[in-house]
Amino acid sequence: MLKEQIGSMPSTKQLEFAVLICKKLFFDYQEFFDNTKWGDPDTLMDAVCLCLRAINNKIDIPEVEEMIVQVDSITPATEDFSDWLGSYAMNACVATSETLLFLVDNNQDHIYTVATYYTDTVDFKIHEENELTYSGINDHPLMIEARNFLLEKTK
Repeated sequence: MLKEQIGSMPSTKQLEFAVLICKKLFFDYQEFFDNTKWGDPDTLMDAVCLCLRAINNKIDIPEVEEMIVQVDSITPATEDFSDWLGSYAMNACVATSETLLFLVDNNQDHIYTVATYYTDTVDFKIHEENELTYSGINDHPLMIEARNFLLEKTK
C-alpha cells in the first residue's frame, strides 16, 4: 500500500516526504555523534539541506554525486559501531543517501527505501526497549504511529 501511494505522488511530493524523514532521522545521527564523537552531523545536515533546496530548484548532479560520497564517508559501519545508536545513525545516513540518489535518477524506489529505513529505526528502538516477537513489534503503539505517519504523508 505504501509503495503504491508513493508511486502515485508527484516527484516533488516524494522528495518532500523523503526530506521530512531525513530530518526526523537526523536527530538519531546527532545523538550518535554526541556519544561517540565519530562522524560529522554538519555534513549530514548539509546533505539534507541540499535535498530540501532541490524541491523547487534546478539540481546540480555533480554536486549531488559529491554529497553522496561525503555522506558515505560519515556513515558508521555496523562492524565498528554495533550498538543501537550506530544502527540509528547508519539508517539516517543511508536514508539521506537514498534521497540524494533520487535526485540523480528520479527512481521512486529510493523514496520507498527511505520510508523503510524510518520504520527500521522505529523497529530497532522498540526492540531495544522490549523483547518482542515480530507481531509484538508490529502491534506496538510506536510502530503503529510510524506506519500511520507514513501513510498519512503519502496520501
